[in-house]
Amino acid sequence: MTAPTTTPVTRALPRPRRGVVLSLARQEGRRLLRHPVMLAGLTLYLGLAVWGLVTDPSPRTSLSILTYLPSFGPGVFGILAANLLASRDARAGSTEVLSPAPARAQERVLAQCLACLAPTLLVLGTTLVLWGGLTALGRWEDAPALGHLLQGPLTVAGGTLLGVALAVWAPFRATGVVALVVMVMANLWLGGRDDGGMLFGPMVDWAAWGAFHQDRWVGFVPGDPGWHAVYLAGLGLAAAAGAVVRVAERRAPVVAVLAAAVGLAVLGGIGQLP
Repeated sequence: MTAPTTTPVTRALPRPRRGVVLSLARQEGRRLLRHPVMLAGLTLYLGLAVWGLVTDPSPRTSLSILTYLPSFGPGVFGILAANLLASRDARAGSTEVLSPAPARAQERVLAQCLACLAPTLLVLGTTLVLWGGLTALGRWEDAPALGHLLQGPLTVAGGTLLGVALAVWAPFRATGVVALVVMVMANLWLGGRDDGGMLFGPMVDWAAWGAFHQDRWVGFVPGDPGWHAVYLAGLGLAAAAGAVVRVAERRAPVVAVLAAAVGLAVLGGIGQLP
């Protein structure tokens, strides 16, 4: 009689279903764009951009329209909007009942991360349109580089992804508000530094001030906007990986992505310094 074997039987964990993730991502993207907090951020951004475009032809204001306003509007407001949406089911205590479609936790979080592309692409398209209009109007003394143009969309992506990550780890109503306030305060503190530390704040006002803070164009602040974009991309990817790793069925690949994202942020942070 053959002795029974004690060899364990391993079963491969199922991969996230692409169709389910993409379907949920489209739904979540529409919800994110229509969320009142996100609409408030987009309205503030577009309103201030049009106002500056019409009333102030200076290169400083024109640059802020492309770089600072997207971060200040949908970038900041997106933290709260994405956090409230991503945590709504957990806060209600009925994740499975209220979820828009049958899906595993990892699939839902992946979809919420992909949904952050909706406001990101909207801001990217708006930035390119505004850049084309400002260029046609001859508003530049020194034309902005690609890194300058990417700052706004990347901060929108990073802000919304941060909101999702915080919703996964701390699904409380106050979490998004606290994160919004901390982010703004940290950025204001970093923005006041003159030793290169200002570049580590997501919202960088790239126009340099003249003597006695005269509002005239004197060029860009020292630093590399391209590497700053790499730094922001690394932070955003780290936030996405940090959200997914909390619910991942196979954590090793996600941890590898998280480590790579942190490395990318460190590389960009060093490369952006003057």
